[in-house]
Amino acid sequence: MHTSLYLKEIFNFERSLFRADRLDFFVALILVAAVGYAFVNGQSWINKQQQAVHAAQTEESVRLQELKDKLARIGAGGLAPAKAFENPVNAYWVGNRHAASYAVLPPTAFAATAIGQSDLNPPYVKVSSDNKESFALNEEIENPGNLLIGNFDLAFVVVFLLPLLIIALSYNVLSAEHEQGTLAVTMTNPVPLWVLIAGKLGFRAALVFSLTAGMTVICLLAIGTDLSTMDSLVRLGWWMLLLLAYILFWLTLAAAVNVLAKSSAQNALMLTGLWIVILLVLPSFISIAVNVAYPVPSRVAMVGQIRAAQTDANQESDATVARFEQEHPEMTAKPLAKADDVAAIRKRVLVQQAAAGRISQIMAGYDRQLARQQRVVDSLRFLSPAIVMQEALNAVAGTDNSRYRHLSEQVDAFHREWQAFFLPKVLENTPLTLEDYQHFPRFVYAGPAASETNMRLLGGLLGLVVPIAVLYLFSLRRIRDYPITA
Repeated sequence: MHTSLYLKEIFNFERSLFRADRLDFFVALILVAAVGYAFVNGQSWINKQQQAVHAAQTEESVRLQELKDKLARIGAGGLAPAKAFENPVNAYWVGNRHAASYAVLPPTAFAATAIGQSDLNPPYVKVSSDNKESFALNEEIENPGNLLIGNFDLAFVVVFLLPLLIIALSYNVLSAEHEQGTLAVTMTNPVPLWVLIAGKLGFRAALVFSLTAGMTVICLLAIGTDLSTMDSLVRLGWWMLLLLAYILFWLTLAAAVNVLAKSSAQNALMLTGLWIVILLVLPSFISIAVNVAYPVPSRVAMVGQIRAAQTDANQESDATVARFEQEHPEMTAKPLAKADDVAAIRKRVLVQQAAAGRISQIMAGYDRQLARQQRVVDSLRFLSPAIVMQEALNAVAGTDNSRYRHLSEQVDAFHREWQAFFLPKVLENTPLTLEDYQHFPRFVYAGPAASETNMRLLGGLLGLVVPIAVLYLFSLRRIRDYPITA
């Protein structure tokens, strides 16, 4: 009989056993409950973030409309602001406070599948003409205890819970036959032992993959995900490939343990121990090693250095202002504000600009250290397939570190554009007009190139395929010496 026919017979026999014991029902029940709850939790998190974004954008829209209405009333002679702070033509206060704009990171179609780094990074940043630290250092994170535990999303189900289910289904695929004395009878048929194992594990792979993948698609459609777009189809394709590779990794690991000819109890103990090492010990070891090799600079120390730079710039402010007025004698007080107000605001902006270069260097050093740390993590993640899988699922969902770094770079560019629009008007004491309001810089997020994301996902897929191949070759070598009789 051909090998494919043997595989089919074994596959069908395993399916009959599962149906007889109602194991397929219990596996389906576990996966449906876990995946369904994970989607509810993930989508509720996305909804919470989107509500915050909507509230911020609504607040900005109302704020701008109030400024425009006030500007129209001033033009009609019906309003005369008593203070520069309340004046909608004052470029300093408008750019620094009243018209500050939100830079928003839109969620991807698969954002609900992996919360990833979205619980550490805000979905929007409020950008003004003030220095970068005014918005870069005011981010807050959730309770550290919650972050330590993690979030129950689909990525958590796949990375942590699915291997436990696979272990429960496959720890004794060969040892049980050996202990019950049925292996010798089975092997009287002209079928290689590796075909028997492949057939048994193949059914388990098909069962777990089809249930998980099917429930995932159902949940994606239930929350309104449009799977007809090219971006969604590509992300779905990557997600399916990664899921299949991760399932195959744990099944080949189970096969490698089974061919060691140990008892079922020993197999269960070994696989559980490997689960602990792969998902708990190795990630902790990598985290400690990275922090020792590239410790994150103290955020408190960085804030202290920034404040010191601001103090130094303030102490040098008189000379800075005097030099500016000497170089720009044409910039005298205009009807926009009193001369005293203009001088104070101009001094504040010049101090801000003088401190900006020093502050940028301080923050750049902090960012470089974080980048070094991330590069080491990216290299060491291949030590644990669990880390590889988690990082890859975050990339599919668009909640990975690289996307937030990409957002940070775009926010920096938008901040420079915002300052370039407002600060010259402040220094020149030029009043804003309604036309200026129509040309305020607007932030539009442009995601990373698809090729960049695909290369990262390809690296993650290879990080799973390589250990699968190693375990497969190990199992083939060991299976030759497996005792058929007890």
